[in-house]
Amino acid sequence: MKSKIFIISGKQGSGKTTFLTKLIEHLHKENKLAGGIIAHGFWKNNERSGFELENIRTGEKIILCQTDPVQGWEKFRRFYFNPEGFVFGNSALEPEYIANTDIIVIDEVGPLELEDKGWAQAIKSLLKTTGKPVIFVVRESLTKDIIKHFKIENSIVIDTGLSAGEVAKTIFG
Repeated sequence: MKSKIFIISGKQGSGKTTFLTKLIEHLHKENKLAGGIIAHGFWKNNERSGFELENIRTGEKIILCQTDPVQGWEKFRRFYFNPEGFVFGNSALEPEYIANTDIIVIDEVGPLELEDKGWAQAIKSLLKTTGKPVIFVVRESLTKDIIKHFKIENSIVIDTGLSAGEVAKTIFG
C-alpha cells in the first residue's frame, strides 16, 4: 500500500506551517479529516525560541523544544527537546489513532529524522502501512535528503504560493 507523499517545502521562516494550517482549515471545510502534528514556532527577543506541538485531531498542545535549557531535556543543535513532546507527537501518529483520518500531516520532518530520531520510526511505519495521503513539512535545503533517507517514491512538492483549494484538488483529485 503506497501513500501519496506531498511535501510542503520552503526556507526557514517562510510560512510553511502557516500555509499548512490554512490547508487543514480548507480540508476541514470540505469534510476531510486531518490527523498528525503541527509544530508552531514561538519567539523571544525577535528570535525563534522554540516550538509548541499540536495534535491536529484533539487540539492538545505541548512544548516540543526551546532554546532555554531544561533539566532532563535532550539538546540537539540549538534546542532542548522535551522527551514528553516526542511521546506526545509519536502517539498522534500511531496507526490506530489516525485510522479515521483522510490525510496525515507531519510538521516538521528535518535533521532529527535524518538521524532516525524524532518522528522517524512513525514515518517509516506510516509509509509501509497506510495508503492515505501524507503531508510532510520540510525545510527546502533538506527536501532531497528526506526523500532519499525515507526512500520516498513519486513525492509531490507543494508550492506555498498556491491556494489551499488548488492544493486540496492536487491531493484528493
